Amino acid sequence: MKPTSAALPTTRVRGARRLAAFTFLFFTGMWLSKTVHPLYFERHDHLVQFGLSYTAMAIAGTTSVAIGRLADRSGPRLLMAAGGVLYATGMALRVVHASPLVAVLSGVVAGFGACSVFIALRVWILYNTGEDQRTGIVSRREFMNQAGMAIGTGSAGALAAFIGTGDRGYVAVLLLAAGCVLATLLFIPPTKPSPHTASDGPEGPEGKNASRPRLTDVFTHHRGMAIGVTGLGLLMGFYVSLLTPYLPLLLADRGVPLAWVGTVLAVASLVRLLAASLAGRYLRRRNPLALFLGAEACCALTTLCLALVTSPWIAALALALRGAFLLGATVSQELLQLNAFPTALAGVFFGLVQSAFLAGDSLGGALGGWLYHSLGSSHTVLIATALTVANAVLVPAFYRSVKKHPTSDVTTGTAVDVPA
Repeated sequence: MKPTSAALPTTRVRGARRLAAFTFLFFTGMWLSKTVHPLYFERHDHLVQFGLSYTAMAIAGTTSVAIGRLADRSGPRLLMAAGGVLYATGMALRVVHASPLVAVLSGVVAGFGACSVFIALRVWILYNTGEDQRTGIVSRREFMNQAGMAIGTGSAGALAAFIGTGDRGYVAVLLLAAGCVLATLLFIPPTKPSPHTASDGPEGPEGKNASRPRLTDVFTHHRGMAIGVTGLGLLMGFYVSLLTPYLPLLLADRGVPLAWVGTVLAVASLVRLLAASLAGRYLRRRNPLALFLGAEACCALTTLCLALVTSPWIAALALALRGAFLLGATVSQELLQLNAFPTALAGVFFGLVQSAFLAGDSLGGALGGWLYHSLGSSHTVLIATALTVANAVLVPAFYRSVKKHPTSDVTTGTAVDVPA
């Protein structure tokens, strides 16, 4: 008897293993470079150029909506290839530390490349998996993400020291990182045709254009969903960046010895890696809405612990658990998006989410330092807790509304045809 799709393991998804290899290489290269990049620039007293590169990369990320539109039109394979080449090029340009112009160019090129890959990975999952297969694929991708981050951050400094002293080690690691990203071109997975190509109407330009969704459809037929995902992206980016850049400071304020701060953060990364390895098995047969609510509520509770506890080791435990719950919330929220977004406009919607998250991340990072200075770490973490609670309530409410009106604009209730 032929097994049902629900019983099929994630390895039966054509291209799943290549997607996992692609993800691992990409994020290993990313974190190798991200770890060494500021150290190399600081060595030459060029942190201003580093800041310019970082800012340019963030600004390039605001073009995610346009990049998502390319994914809808051309499919994820082309975007993966172009994104890999662009990101590797931007990373290779980081070996030039003295020129502000090259620093900006590096950030812009790398920003376009990274955004392209992030969107392409999500669109590929939407095109090539059924609803019952997505949990395993998303969880495996997150595991490879966390594994690449752990290996990249853990080995960057040792590799630089092993290869050679001075600039030699740093430059070699930066180029090795670019090579890892470029190697992803060997593992781009096959994909099914994009929805508007598969459902083209009568042959000829007029028939194809008639069946192809337009960018304006996002703001006419799907205005409520566009507003909702943008607002939620801003909120999540804001509250995450209130904490993440300041975790070493927060741990030190809670009494963790400075010599142990790095170890605590490394253990927290290992806990996230373990959570990612178990996520697919645990989440597969559970409701993403309920999962998000539970994971985000636990995330809020552990964040509250970080604000109130005085024991350094309880704070360290809360931080590790928060990372695991945040990973669960991230995976379940992506599953909600994959099940809710109109397929032929998915790239645009993922671009909206990414642009909004980056905007919220920038705002939270900018205000976070002022809040820590003015209010202290405890009150700042309490603000982050309140925002996490708000997110835990708003996300399920929004996607429950989308589920009740799958072919309607969530705001106006106007009936529209959602492309299959």
